[in-house]
Amino acid sequence: MKTIARLKLSALCLSAWMLVGPDALATTPGPTRIIQCPGSTEIRQAPSIGSGNTFGATFWTDGYMVAPMLPQFPAITRCTADGPFFWVSSAQVVGSFQPWQRDPAPARAWLDAPVVRELTGDEFLQAIAQGLGETAKRLSHLRHHAWWAANHVHRPSSDAQAPTVASDFPEGSASRANPEALVASLDETDPDQLLTKIEGLRELARFDEAAQLLASAAFSDEQLRPWVSLIRERVRLRDARVAKLRAER
Repeated sequence: MKTIARLKLSALCLSAWMLVGPDALATTPGPTRIIQCPGSTEIRQAPSIGSGNTFGATFWTDGYMVAPMLPQFPAITRCTADGPFFWVSSAQVVGSFQPWQRDPAPARAWLDAPVVRELTGDEFLQAIAQGLGETAKRLSHLRHHAWWAANHVHRPSSDAQAPTVASDFPEGSASRANPEALVASLDETDPDQLLTKIEGLRELARFDEAAQLLASAAFSDEQLRPWVSLIRERVRLRDARVAKLRAER
């Protein structure tokens, strides 16, 4: 999870808003690429963002973010329910257009093509099993997104949930393997990764390990303080569920 980067982006957006006003920070779309589905004649739209910000964003303790002004587009997808997984950046590009383009008008087939879709939690795990995490960065992406997808069930009602020591990733379950592997892969010398590791341990109900890391770690970055405080409180309560942090204003 890129906690520090996202918090610093939030602070930068706020500073810019104070200087130039909100209109200068409006979300603007970038070009939409038209990509070819592997082994198929089908095509998909792959949108992009020209600029955006985190105003109105909601964050959770696992690092997941929903930002209306900074939409995230899938980095990996598949075109059909049983089709091959592929990284969007590696797909064959057959063309592109700007969303506001009128002259020349984009081809009708391009405009009618479905937008690349986000994988489900099970599909992220399938992609890992099929070797799509061929680099450390890509494997981290898949593991984080599989973890986030598993937590989505709690996000709509996270504010109203009572603390529970029961992990959604119980011992011996197939669902536990991914967060266990993610936790093991994180670098404790990196504050961002360390906080992610502590959160992962908490959600695995490994509260004593999480508390030990919290006690020994010095999180000097002020922008991490909200994350650290909330996770520390949830560890104290021995609460194993993801929690909503806040919404940016």
